Amino acid sequence: MHPILKRLLPVAAAAALLAGCGKGITPVTPEPGPPLSSLVISPGADTLRVGQSRLFTAVARDTSGNVTTTTLGWTSSDPAVVTVNAAGSASAVGEGLARVIVAAGGKADTAAVFVYADTGWVAQTSNATEDLNAVFFDPAGRAGWAVGNAGVVLATTDAGATWTRSIATTYSLHGVWFTSRDEGWAVGNAGTVLRTTDGGAAWTRLTNVGETKNLMHVHFATRDTGWAVGTAGLVLRTFDRGASWQKTYPVVTNLNSVMFAGTRDGWAVGDGGAILGTHDRGLTWFRVQPAITSQNLKGVWRRSAALAVAVGAQGAVPMTVVTPDSVAWQLQSAGAANQLEGVCFPADQVGYAVGLNGTGIVLRSDDGGMSWQPQQPSAQFKLNAVFFVDALRGWVVGNNGLIRHTAHGGH
Repeated sequence: MHPILKRLLPVAAAAALLAGCGKGITPVTPEPGPPLSSLVISPGADTLRVGQSRLFTAVARDTSGNVTTTTLGWTSSDPAVVTVNAAGSASAVGEGLARVIVAAGGKADTAAVFVYADTGWVAQTSNATEDLNAVFFDPAGRAGWAVGNAGVVLATTDAGATWTRSIATTYSLHGVWFTSRDEGWAVGNAGTVLRTTDGGAAWTRLTNVGETKNLMHVHFATRDTGWAVGTAGLVLRTFDRGASWQKTYPVVTNLNSVMFAGTRDGWAVGDGGAILGTHDRGLTWFRVQPAITSQNLKGVWRRSAALAVAVGAQGAVPMTVVTPDSVAWQLQSAGAANQLEGVCFPADQVGYAVGLNGTGIVLRSDDGGMSWQPQQPSAQFKLNAVFFVDALRGWVVGNNGLIRHTAHGGH
């Protein structure tokens, strides 16, 4: 097992499997037979590469506590990721997280299995030549969407092994966010706000936005509550699932990214080093003064009320620090030659930034954004956006339809 996978698997598996509870996983019905006092599967977790197999076993004890032999029933929570036969032999068939389940005599136990396709950053075939500007994946890391120029929308249900292409609008799209496997939002030029309720099979443009400025990013904190930001300082907000939108212009400079921790506290960043904050759902905004950088800021990621990291031109990396009185911003650098476009922190200490330094670049931080190390995405074009579902599994998208994926934290 890869050492990084071995260290992070329990966390990643637990988070993803808990996120999947109630989403189509049929409850286990224990196999009939003599009643048991316990049933324990072994191993309790494993990591497999696609094509590999692993034999799982289980120890059954009768009501007296003695080891006994009984008929075991073996199932998989997601056969698209792992299949398992009647002997407990599990085969890895597709990337993702799944549970191998054993049941007998009124008892059941499960093992978490993480399946990966390959090491490092892997090229995925996008079926697109348009520049891709944003990407989003559901917590299980199987369903994902990317949007880009000329209204292109890409969708996958197998972690990006295959992507389907559609054109949702004539306008270029710059942001995408999903609140469930079925419902999602995309924003773009000329005030375009699109909504889907069928996982991206069809998109409808909302006619109640009342705006023609370009929208650069969208974020929803809940199914009902979301924000979009754009050129000339535009901030849009909805508290009723898009039935109505309100707009404000807290600054005149372009805003490029917005993200909230919960529904009240949010940050937005933009050109000229603009950093805006709100504590009232975006009804009012304040600008961080004095500015800590004059560089254009392209992306912001907020993990909590205290932790946020932004990225921008010439390697600018503003980040929050907790002071005795409040949360303040300080400036770090990822290297002046790095023009950064997007950022994602799947864990408090682990984050990724993407952009351009001659060719497309991916940087990784393991100390909350204080320092950054380059990775090798083999990307000849600029990378515009990054999204990770946990510290291991992420996707980056860029110009000319470029998509790269890692299931190993980029290693």
